[in-house]
Amino acid sequence: MLLRVIFYAYYRGITSSRSIERNCKTDLKFMALAAGTTPHFTTIADFVSTNCDEMKSIFHKVLMICCKSGLVGKKHFAIDGCKLPSDASKQWSGTHAQLKKKSDKLRLAAQKIIDHHLLNDGKSGDGENAKERQTANTLLKNAEKIETFLAENDKRLGSGKRKQEVQSNITDNESCKMTTSNGTIQGVNCQAAADEQNQIIVASEVYGVGQDQSLLQPMIENIRESLGADVFSRGALLTADTGYSSEENMKYIYEANIDAIIPDTLFRKRDPRIAGSETVAKHKKHRQLTRHDQRNDTAKIPASEFCFNEAALSCVCPGGYEMMYHGDHFEINNKRYHRFKSMLKNCRGYPLQSKCMKRPLKEPGRQVSFVVKGESNKN
Repeated sequence: MLLRVIFYAYYRGITSSRSIERNCKTDLKFMALAAGTTPHFTTIADFVSTNCDEMKSIFHKVLMICCKSGLVGKKHFAIDGCKLPSDASKQWSGTHAQLKKKSDKLRLAAQKIIDHHLLNDGKSGDGENAKERQTANTLLKNAEKIETFLAENDKRLGSGKRKQEVQSNITDNESCKMTTSNGTIQGVNCQAAADEQNQIIVASEVYGVGQDQSLLQPMIENIRESLGADVFSRGALLTADTGYSSEENMKYIYEANIDAIIPDTLFRKRDPRIAGSETVAKHKKHRQLTRHDQRNDTAKIPASEFCFNEAALSCVCPGGYEMMYHGDHFEINNKRYHRFKSMLKNCRGYPLQSKCMKRPLKEPGRQVSFVVKGESNKN
C-alpha cells in the first residue's frame, strides 16, 4: 500500500514525506490508494530509506512491462539532468588537507577560549565563563567530528584521467559543490534518460559530480543495463546538449559505434549554414543584453562602505547595525578572509536593502569579507 502511494506521489512530482502524508488526508486519489489510512510522514520516510534497492528493482520491472506493451520505442533517447541542493552545508566541504587544517584551527580557537577562561577563573562573570566553556566544547566537538570523518573515509577522486582529489563533505559525502544558475550549492546532479515515443524514463541516477561531461558514459551504460546491451546496435539515436560534449566522450561514442547528436559550444560559429544567419545575431545580442542585465542586477553597496575594524574584529554596515563575526578561516583565491554576516531583522528594516543585496532577502542577511592583514598568495 505504501509503495503505490509513494509511486503515485513521485508521478505527481511530490517527493516530500510530509506532503505525501497531507495528500493522504485531503486528496481523494491518495485516499483511495492508501485505503483510507493516513500514514505518518516518518513511516513514509523510513519505508523509502530502508527499501531503496527493492524500489529500484520494481522500477526496472515496470519499465519491462512498458517495453512489452510497446510504450518504449527504443529509437531515440535523450539525456539531460538537473542540479538539486542536498541537506548539507558548504562549510563542511574541502579536501582532506583543507579539512585537517580546519580541524586544527577549531582546536586552536577552543584552546584560546580555555586559556582565557583559566586566566579569569575566580573573577566575576560566571555567566560569561559558562558561555565561553560552551563555545569551546562546541569547537572541540566539531574538530573531533572532522577528525573522525578523515579517519574513516578515503579521499574522493575525480572522474578525469588524472584522478585528482575533489572536495569531500562531512555531512553528505556523496554530494559536492556545484555551480548553478542560482549560485554555488552543495548538492547532487540528477540525470535521466527518456525515450522519445512516450517520454518514459528508461534510466535515472544521482551523482555527486557537478559537470555533465563525466556522466554521459555512465548514463549510456544505465540505458544498456535497462534495455539490453544491443539497444544502440539496433539503430537507436542518442541526443544530449552541449554540456555533455568533450573529446573523451566523442571518442567513446565513436568506438562504441553509437549514433549520437551532441553539439559542442562552437557549433554555431563553425556551421556555414547558420554562421552568418539572423538567428546567430539575435542569439549574440540576447546574450549581451542578458550579461548587461546581470551586471546591473548584481550591483550592490561595496564592502568598502562598511566600517571594518580588524583590531576589534568588528564591522558596522552602512545602516549603522553591527554585524556578526564568523571567523577568518574562509579562503578565496588562496587568501584568507574575515567574514561578517548581518542579522536578518536588520536587513529587513534597512531602507536601501534592495541596493545592498543582489538577491531577494532570504536567510541569511548581507555578508561581507575582508582580507586578513598580512595574508599573501600561497604557492
